[in-house]
Amino acid sequence: MGVASIFLKPRRLEKGESLRGFSCGVPLIDTWARERAASAVKHGTAVPYVSFTIEGEVAGFYTLSAYSIDRDSVTGGWLHRNTLDRIPAILIGMLGVSQQFQGKGLGWKLLHDAITRARGISQQLGSRAIIVEPYDDSARSFYMHFGFNPIPGSNSMYWRLA
Repeated sequence: MGVASIFLKPRRLEKGESLRGFSCGVPLIDTWARERAASAVKHGTAVPYVSFTIEGEVAGFYTLSAYSIDRDSVTGGWLHRNTLDRIPAILIGMLGVSQQFQGKGLGWKLLHDAITRARGISQQLGSRAIIVEPYDDSARSFYMHFGFNPIPGSNSMYWRLA
């Protein structure tokens, strides 16, 4: 079976739903999913988008949030040029694939969905870039593979929207 037939298109996590049983093997992401996802939905601090299997299991998720970067913290380059004191952006705060579904292309599908949604948002609300803060070298390589660039002077990376 192909990836498209196993995993459903990501949708918003709704109030009353949770990611309590989610485990991708990265403690930071697993803890956030179990302990903070429902609160983020309730308080509007992040919007989790979840991909389920056709059987209804959580296969993976990502989050989007409004974000900004202090212009003075970026040491040159496209991201720094012709901007305000705070550079408007969209943050992919979390992205994880359940351990049992890793290696099946879902990470890329989630990232593609996040980029597509961020592009749509940026047409309605000014956003210069998508920002990620990779938790380790493996995550950094994943984002670099899909065109994200390092932000000079930080551990963050960006993907150009504007």
